[in-house]
Amino acid sequence: MHSSPARRDLCPRLSGLCSLLIVLMSGVLVADEPSAETRESRLRQQVAQLLETLEGSDWIPLIMADLELSTDLTEESQSCCRRILQALAVADDAAAQEHVHAVFENEPERRGMAAEAVAMAAMTRPGSLRNWRLLVRSLNVVRQSEAAAVLKALQRYRQRANKGHWVRRAILTGLSLPEGDQRLACELLQHWTGQPIRPSAAWSLPQYQEWFAKEHPDLPPAVRPQDPPGAVWTMQSLESLFSGLHLTSEQGVQGPMIFEKAGCAKCHRRGDLGGTAGPDLTSLGWRRQRAEVLESLLYPSQELHEEYPTVIVALKDGTALTGLLQRAPDAGLQVFSSAGEVRTFQQSDVEAIRGHAVSSMPAGTLDRLTADEVRTLVAWLTSVDGIPRPHQEDEGQEEE
Repeated sequence: MHSSPARRDLCPRLSGLCSLLIVLMSGVLVADEPSAETRESRLRQQVAQLLETLEGSDWIPLIMADLELSTDLTEESQSCCRRILQALAVADDAAAQEHVHAVFENEPERRGMAAEAVAMAAMTRPGSLRNWRLLVRSLNVVRQSEAAAVLKALQRYRQRANKGHWVRRAILTGLSLPEGDQRLACELLQHWTGQPIRPSAAWSLPQYQEWFAKEHPDLPPAVRPQDPPGAVWTMQSLESLFSGLHLTSEQGVQGPMIFEKAGCAKCHRRGDLGGTAGPDLTSLGWRRQRAEVLESLLYPSQELHEEYPTVIVALKDGTALTGLLQRAPDAGLQVFSSAGEVRTFQQSDVEAIRGHAVSSMPAGTLDRLTADEVRTLVAWLTSVDGIPRPHQEDEGQEEE
């Protein structure tokens, strides 16, 4: 089969783009090395030419360009990848749209970028239920302009996320935005919850926070985490620690030792190391962004794992136990406390069990670690070397 003139024309364009990327991103010093501003300008120009050529045509070269650019995400390449994903998301082409979804599922650090692309496409064509689910799930990771785009796009769908977890995420996402953009979260929350009943009496985010606390007392409050006075580590200090740092698997060689030193191994398993009382962290690097990992280490009660709920068990002898509840080997029950202690008892000893909106994972996990040890731990936890990709997560959104 002979290639079309358009296809023959695209190949040298793609080859030229990839060659330019190698020169601009290899880090090899030459006498006339262009400035960062020049490199970014040339990258933008090349991608713009490729976009213009491919409009309404074959999208495979554009997908290949995105794959090439994403191997080393810099400020220059990120803006180009963003443009490419946006073009692919609006394309009436199955392969193009599948690539955007694949980026969201398989590249945690680019999930916000992919979600923004789907959101922008939804403003003109809401698309499938699959796109809606992607946008809802992205509330865990989108920031700033990405968050604003997603909140606005979700209002275009008739589906409503009724689970308290997602309502809470919408509130938290709104709280992270500048005051002028917070109305986008309020408008989405009115669409999802039907509150207030009279849309003309619009609520503010504090009013939705108050309503949420009454409606979902079993869930953590919809408030942004606060660092206690004198905290050893804060989100700001952690972000500074990792700013511009590209973690590699080599940096995590001492990871198992730090994993045990921090106390993670008491409840969590990573590969063959650790316990099983808490969530398995083996495939964490496939499932979570680095920012999500840092937040969970710093604020363990900010997001509670549905499969590992913290409970308060009231025993008939007047004792109250708090922690993770599991079946014991002898058909009894066990509670794993935040201190790593295990208490075993029989079902007949139980007076009542109720949920607890505080994680059994203790705060201050990172307090005993140095900066290098924090980097090592996070590099090891997020490494995917030799770890198979898990099946796509079933987030189980409810809809109407």
